[in-house]
Amino acid sequence: MVSRKMLEEIKWNTGADDISLSKDIITVRRGFFYTMSKTADDYVQRVLKAYPKAKIIDSGEVWRTFRGGASVRTQSHWFVKFKL
Repeated sequence: MVSRKMLEEIKWNTGADDISLSKDIITVRRGFFYTMSKTADDYVQRVLKAYPKAKIIDSGEVWRTFRGGASVRTQSHWFVKFKL
């Protein structure tokens, strides 16, 4: 069972802007406006560096039109879904 404190620690360690938990699957999201040559694979590697035993389930890149003040989930972002 993943506690709220552990989620905050995971968010910090992975540099996530947003984190969620559903059925033992943790999803971290990192927003971007410019990619600066980074990809979703770079974010996967960051998660694996922080948690080498993480089982990656899915990852990707979401492109959306910029909307100031909108949440990370509704803006452009990379995401990684994993289990510990």
